[in-house]
Amino acid sequence: VFITRDLLSKLTNRQYILINLLEAPVLAMILAFFMRFFVPSSGNTGYIFRENENIPVYIFISVIVAIFIGLTVSSEEIIRDKKIRKRESFLNLSKGSYLFSKISIMLGISALQMLLFVLIGNTVLEIKGMTASYWMILFSACSFANLLGLNISSSFNSAKVIYILIPIIIIPQLLFSGIIVKFDRLNPLFASQDGVPWIGNIMASRWAYEALAVTQFKWNEYERDFFELEKRKKFSNWKKDYWITELKNKVNIISHNLENPEAEEELKRHLEVLRNELKKENQFLQGIQFENVDQLTVEHVDGVILKEANEHLEILKEHYKKVYLKADNAKEKTIYAMTRSDDSSKEYKKLYDNFKNDQLEIFATNRNDVNYITEHNGELIQKKDLVYLMPYNSSFFDTHFYAPSKKIFGRFVDTFYANIIVLWGMTFLLAVCLFADVFPKTISLIEAGFSPRKSTVKKRV
Repeated sequence: VFITRDLLSKLTNRQYILINLLEAPVLAMILAFFMRFFVPSSGNTGYIFRENENIPVYIFISVIVAIFIGLTVSSEEIIRDKKIRKRESFLNLSKGSYLFSKISIMLGISALQMLLFVLIGNTVLEIKGMTASYWMILFSACSFANLLGLNISSSFNSAKVIYILIPIIIIPQLLFSGIIVKFDRLNPLFASQDGVPWIGNIMASRWAYEALAVTQFKWNEYERDFFELEKRKKFSNWKKDYWITELKNKVNIISHNLENPEAEEELKRHLEVLRNELKKENQFLQGIQFENVDQLTVEHVDGVILKEANEHLEILKEHYKKVYLKADNAKEKTIYAMTRSDDSSKEYKKLYDNFKNDQLEIFATNRNDVNYITEHNGELIQKKDLVYLMPYNSSFFDTHFYAPSKKIFGRFVDTFYANIIVLWGMTFLLAVCLFADVFPKTISLIEAGFSPRKSTVKKRV
């Protein structure tokens, strides 16, 4: 009954239908048209997807548009029906059925809007082969916003208050998404050097943007042939060139200050890092173990143990050199097979230009950051090639931004699926809040706390 009535009401409102049908594709057209970047010149062949520097920004703004549309579509739905609901209260109609009808219709509208948005935007920008992935992620973000809007609509008595709230909701989604301000560049009270801080993890924009960016990077038709090989190359390269170099420097510093009592605090710090990193490496590489890792303390360390540590690091360096060369050779063989003839070489170049994006690679690998490695809480944190870095030692919510996969119950799950699970988990939580009137009850408690108490005046006899 509720679904039928609500649908008929919306279908008879031509302006409502027109705006909701045109809003998403018009925004997609404007956004994609102005972000279709290329440098016109006599020798230029025209637009090339790989060279478009605006793709990461397009992905981010698409997420914000999805959240904005989801909020604006749903934020007046319940407040608009309050008078009708009040008149029908004597009929004892099911409140659950009413809310379920609202959720169903909102999700249906959002599914259509996001499909139109993705079809137009991806066509103009020539984002190929990613329609289903983009739609699923943007629809998930829009659905979250739908439920948030319905909660807001059920909590306030004035539409003006609701439309004042929408920018206040959108701004944190912008700020704490991980793209406007990096998570390690936030105020130190909230920043995180090795993962995503809690304030980022509660933002739908963070999960949706990361899912889109990582999926676009690793699932496109070019990268999917090389991603696993490149992942081994980047990880082993960072280990042998940065991680091992940093640990060797620490071994040297410890050796020089071993007999210096004034440097005890510095020794403790360097030994803690060396001990923690070699412990993690022992767990990661089962075949190459450093047995005296527990002896790397101020009380037990000596020249012999430090020499063994240095030799162990040399063994690790040789190991990662072999891993790098093996992956590099495999990639070169694959490229050679794809470029054996002139025609296949042209096809390879076409694949490279049509599916890979240079600017997205800069964002996802953090290539422009001057710090490739940093020390934090007794550990060495990788800051380079993040999209290739598996979160071996991180829990789900501690995983670094742009991670290719996340660990769920001890198993790695692709970021696309993991982030969608989070978005729908947040949406389900908002649905529970809607049915339980959590927001209205909370606001009533706040209002009661701020309202002045009535004074009682005793009558004089």
